[in-house]
Amino acid sequence: HESKSGEGKNANTVEMVWWFPKSSEQYRISGRLQFIGNNGPLYSYTDNDAKDDDDNTSTDRNNSYFMAERKQQWGNLSDMAREQFFWEKPGIPYSSSSTVGVESYAGVPPGGRDDDGKLLPPPDSFLIMLLYPSKIDYLRLTDNYRQVDEWDWVGDGGGCTERHWKSMRVNP
Repeated sequence: HESKSGEGKNANTVEMVWWFPKSSEQYRISGRLQFIGNNGPLYSYTDNDAKDDDDNTSTDRNNSYFMAERKQQWGNLSDMAREQFFWEKPGIPYSSSSTVGVESYAGVPPGGRDDDGKLLPPPDSFLIMLLYPSKIDYLRLTDNYRQVDEWDWVGDGGGCTERHWKSMRVNP
């Protein structure tokens, strides 16, 4: 939980691999992580890795959107999945007490719900993880096709002014 968000924040880039066995396709998606918590993003990224303090309107709009998405994802979880976010830290010794054949965990609200059955708000340990891709490496093993797409700066001769995706077919 907490250690994973710290690892993601401290990493310059991360890579996610997505493999489709039926079609023998693989995607390697590299980029930066952002975690969304109770108060919005835990930290922010822009294209220049610097925050533009002159325009907080889009940031506020994004924060509202991210927080609404986090709340929706919390509600979409199964009751058992929500319960896990109320457990003590991962990796500590496990303990439980049984009553009438049903396990209960001290301090864990059943289903992440209150006594009236309503969903509790997401705890601090529930984070949404966003991956902002900067490179996508696609490989199709059926015909050895490989393509690399990179999020790149484009300049007008006097400096870099905007970003776009650059695609290149490469050897597998």
